[in-house]
Amino acid sequence: MRFLTNEDSRAWCKGKPPYLDERGWPVQWPAGFQAIRVIFTHEPAGRLFWLSQQLMDGLGFWDESLLWVFITGVFEASRDAHLYYRVRQSYGDLRHIQEAPGHLALGHEHRDMMTMLQLSMLLGWDAILFTRHDYGRLFVSHDQYAELAVQDESTLVPIRKEIESAGLKVQTIPAAV
Repeated sequence: MRFLTNEDSRAWCKGKPPYLDERGWPVQWPAGFQAIRVIFTHEPAGRLFWLSQQLMDGLGFWDESLLWVFITGVFEASRDAHLYYRVRQSYGDLRHIQEAPGHLALGHEHRDMMTMLQLSMLLGWDAILFTRHDYGRLFVSHDQYAELAVQDESTLVPIRKEIESAGLKVQTIPAAV
C-alpha cells in the first residue's frame, strides 16, 4: 500500500471514469449507478470489519483501488487514531492523514484495504473508495453510514440480503442522474 497526497490522488483519478468534480474533489458516483445505504451506528469494531468485507465484495474484481479520506476530526473518535497510524507505519509511512489522505492498494492488498475502510468507519471519517475498473464505488460518512453504488443493480441483491440478515438497516438510494 502506498499513501498519496491530495495532488497525487487527483493525478491517479485523471484520465479515468468521472472520479472528480469540476473542483477536483471525488464524485460519489456517476449517473446511472444504483446505490444502497447501510446504517452502522454504534456497531463494534469487529462488525465494522465484517461490514467492510461485505461492502467491498460489491465492488467486484479490482487490481488497484484508491481510498481517499477527505474529512477527519468531526467526532472525538478521530482523536483515537493511534491504531490507524500504527497500521500506516507498518508500511513505512510516517506522515499525518492530512498530508497524504490517499491510500492506494493493489489487488493482493485487498485485506489491507478492508482494514483501512474499517478504520475510516470506526474513526468517523468521510472517505470514498474507487477501483480502477469502476464497477462500483464506496462512500463512508462520519454520520455512520456507508453507501455502495454499482453499475449493475443485481450486484446489490445478495449484499443487501446478507447485511440485512445481520440486523443492519439498508436503504435504497435513487439512481443518480
